[in-house]
Amino acid sequence: MVTLAIEGSGGSELTYELVKQVISIGASSQNDVVLRSPGVAPRHVVIQRNGNVYTFLAQPRQVVVLNGERRSRGVLRVGDRIRIGSATVVFKGMGAEESEVELINSSETQPSQSVPDDAAKSPRSRSEVVLYSEPSRISDARHHMVEIFRSGVRSDLVPSLRTFLDNFFTNRQAMLAWLDENGRFQPVVSQWTGEVPKLPARTFDELAVGGRYAILRLGGRELLIYPVSRGALDSHAYLIVETVEDDLEHDQVLLAELSRMLAVHWERVENSSSLYGPWEDAARKSTEEQLPGSSQAIRVLRDSVVQAARSTFPVLLCGRPGSGRMSVASQVASIHPTGDLPVQAIQVKEDDDEAFRLALFGSSSDQKAGTSLAERAQGSVVVIRDVHKLSPAMQREVAAAISHDVDTGYGPAVRWIATTESDCMALVNEGVLDSTLYNLFQRHLMRIPALNQRREDLPLLVVRLLDAIGAEQDKDIRGIELETLNSLLEHPFEGEMTELLGELRRLVSATPEGEMVRGTVPAHPSGRMIGAPADADEIETASLMAQDDLKIVVPAVERLIIDRVLRRTMGNQSKAARTLNLSRGALIAKIKDYGIPDYRFLRRNR
Repeated sequence: MVTLAIEGSGGSELTYELVKQVISIGASSQNDVVLRSPGVAPRHVVIQRNGNVYTFLAQPRQVVVLNGERRSRGVLRVGDRIRIGSATVVFKGMGAEESEVELINSSETQPSQSVPDDAAKSPRSRSEVVLYSEPSRISDARHHMVEIFRSGVRSDLVPSLRTFLDNFFTNRQAMLAWLDENGRFQPVVSQWTGEVPKLPARTFDELAVGGRYAILRLGGRELLIYPVSRGALDSHAYLIVETVEDDLEHDQVLLAELSRMLAVHWERVENSSSLYGPWEDAARKSTEEQLPGSSQAIRVLRDSVVQAARSTFPVLLCGRPGSGRMSVASQVASIHPTGDLPVQAIQVKEDDDEAFRLALFGSSSDQKAGTSLAERAQGSVVVIRDVHKLSPAMQREVAAAISHDVDTGYGPAVRWIATTESDCMALVNEGVLDSTLYNLFQRHLMRIPALNQRREDLPLLVVRLLDAIGAEQDKDIRGIELETLNSLLEHPFEGEMTELLGELRRLVSATPEGEMVRGTVPAHPSGRMIGAPADADEIETASLMAQDDLKIVVPAVERLIIDRVLRRTMGNQSKAARTLNLSRGALIAKIKDYGIPDYRFLRRNR
């Protein structure tokens, strides 16, 4: 055994007891002896034992001073002094007298000043620190954990955890599982064979208390169960490992550290397809039923809803009034992995911050925002409707409350969802929506497409809504007539989903039991009062309908439609071509043929 002692200021001494053939010294923590002094390289010198002879070898481009002579290698003898940087190593021998290397700061080698005799005679108090090496299994496991959790922030932890369990709990039952609504373990990462144990509900209530774990004894087997708590909104996960008497203490240490690391990094686990595979299939199916359609806009929205449902970060829904923002918020709550979450909606009214504060926080203006928030709405979804109507000061107060809830502990107590108008960036630029509040929603920013942006979805949407409205009115609806469907497709629906639902409810109410929905919806509802003069377009359209010559009517109607669409798109020819179901080249040719004016000036005059 070689004993290395490092003397520090104040008479303290740091002792190393090493049984190695090769001992490295340097400033890096990877060395056997860590010597952090000025002039010491990360790996400065290596001392090697060959029988009873010790030699030293300086690393490339490094020099040591042996007994006042610069050397790069040599043999060590009792009493040799090696200066490494600003420290001095004294080799005191080996064998029965206990080999020892003592480190002395260079400042201590300077001649000392004379001191009083009483001080020289007084005994010198010394303190000692003895270093121990932890068991290799725990050391290796901790190193492995560091490598796992310091990898990419968005990396999938499940494969790495599977490897960890296989390496450090070899030939033993081990798994990471979450608890389903029936109180059964659902494995996430598992090397478990056979039946998974089931515990009584009171056991999980006890494990919910901080700092507790359980040992389950099944005959001659013992299972360690450590909780991974993720707050009020997340499912509880558990680490379960079969242990043996010799490894019980080590297993407790490893599971305690692993459970805490998992609690901090749980989002990376839950983003793995291995965790919510069956749930995700059911969630996507439910979302497709609630948000039907094949357009690109609605597909993006459905994906965003599923991603937001399994996350804990706030959600911002941007869309026109009546576009179904509240329905999307309810869908996020209904497909949460732990089950349908209760929803509390708060409608913001302009210039009424005090009423909003009272409704949301349950506190008066002289109390801090968020004081009783977790108690009132723990484990639920809070929807703030039209958040942009709050004053800037109130928006910053809400942002502080949300930020405090999200950043405190292992997870938020409330799932935050806010709604605003379709162009949220314009609201931020105009100062209507506070930028601090807006930045909190960057992870889940969803735009609800308007009906005129997904016209191809209307037929399927109408059919789904008719089924729902028929069940609502307790009527058996056989379908919808083609003429009625066409009139719905031509309607602009400025009121979005609210107006569409209103029209369909009106049509279903007028339909007898067991028959097809019939009726018409005006393509362009007129806001003109009875008796008011008609505008030029209406007069021109009426005169065209009186003509019988198709060679006159068709080009004129085509010109009217192209002109109307170009005005509506403010001269955007690509967008107009998509609306008219034409190629852009064909549209440009017709614009030239019919002499339709350039409406791009409408964009410049906005």
